[in-house]
Amino acid sequence: MNNKNQISFRENYFDLVTKSPERILSVTFLLLCILGSLLLILPVSGNLSFLDALFTSVSAVCVTGLSVVDISRDLTGWGQIILLVLIQTGGLGIMSISSIIFIMLGKRMSLRYEKNARRVFDAESRVEIKNSLFLIFKYTFLLEFIGTILLTIGFFVSDHNFLTALKMGVFSSVSAFCNAGFVLNGSNLVSYNDNPIILYTISFLIIFGGISPAICITFRKFFCGDKLPPLALIVFYATFILLIVGTLVFFVAEYNGVLEGLNLFDKFNNSWFQSVTLRTAGFNSVDLSHISGITYIMFIIFMIIGGSPGGTAGGIKTVAVGVILITCYNTFFGKNNVIRNRAIKFETVQKSIALTVIYLAVFFISSGMLITTQQIANSSLVFEAASALGTVGLTVGATPQLDEVGKLIIIITMYVGRVMPATIIYYMNSKNTDTRVSYPDAKLSLT
Repeated sequence: MNNKNQISFRENYFDLVTKSPERILSVTFLLLCILGSLLLILPVSGNLSFLDALFTSVSAVCVTGLSVVDISRDLTGWGQIILLVLIQTGGLGIMSISSIIFIMLGKRMSLRYEKNARRVFDAESRVEIKNSLFLIFKYTFLLEFIGTILLTIGFFVSDHNFLTALKMGVFSSVSAFCNAGFVLNGSNLVSYNDNPIILYTISFLIIFGGISPAICITFRKFFCGDKLPPLALIVFYATFILLIVGTLVFFVAEYNGVLEGLNLFDKFNNSWFQSVTLRTAGFNSVDLSHISGITYIMFIIFMIIGGSPGGTAGGIKTVAVGVILITCYNTFFGKNNVIRNRAIKFETVQKSIALTVIYLAVFFISSGMLITTQQIANSSLVFEAASALGTVGLTVGATPQLDEVGKLIIIITMYVGRVMPATIIYYMNSKNTDTRVSYPDAKLSLT
């Protein structure tokens, strides 16, 4: 192949990848996962096999938190730094980072890249892209800095020296805001379940990280007495309801279960913490291997729902689920499908249903593959599948028991869970249905 043909091949391949946001998202996350695994397999990073390095890299880039190794023991200091960079990069997103580099270097984006960036950031112009990016980065690093200070204090009062507390504070703050669930402690946060500074700091970092910066800023209007726009309204109420319901159910169901031995104050703190973390973050302050049946069911449902659009969380997302529930309510009572005097487009309902059905189909396929190939309790495998697909990172102890096939299934599930929801939405948004064409009604009976 001569030089001209090589250049043409590279240009065609580059055009194929960068043609649409869904392709950019899938390919760049895949490349970052591979790059991360190559860095983690180096002797300077630790002593990991390639499969374990790949598993750890995918879990970090997809901000999941599932792990088959003890990162505090099996990774060196350099390995932990690499892991932290992978978490931060995966949390911010490839498009955000590459766009901010263009801006900082004073480079001009290509028309195709700018078009894709507009679709990703829901912006109308290059100026809006720039403003959205700076908002994301300021919001992210400000909250991570505040979280680092508070967590360093929390770890310091838990009998760690200052340097160790600072190291754990930085790592935990980034991991919490990015909803990753990694901690420099083999027992996660179980040994700190009586430390409210750590529990509440991490829980609020998870909440703010799981909600987009733009929506968080609109919440200020709510506390000032102004009305929230429909999107922020759904996110606010969905998040509030899920947090309260999760706290109460966990508190009641596990009062004499995994919470036994804690005083009343610590029981409530840990119930709140697990309610926050179970939808996306993967931290645990109590042993989840002995949770009750009702708690198990709640965990599965909440992990599938996930966080909110625009944040670092996974899952179907609160808005898609909210749209479906609002539509069901309005349909059942014969009301117009509106929220805050604004109509919910039928197209939005269609996309929400499509995303939910595809997500659940992938969940059942992943669960079935694990059940078929692994000699582990079926309930534990279903839990791990929901956790991996929702990029949650919680485990009931099955992940360390997986064989090579099981690890590969979870790796694919984590990757799909991270890129699939956004990829599906970008793809459906790119398909314009000609609404001018009218067809006769299909007479379908539902009874």
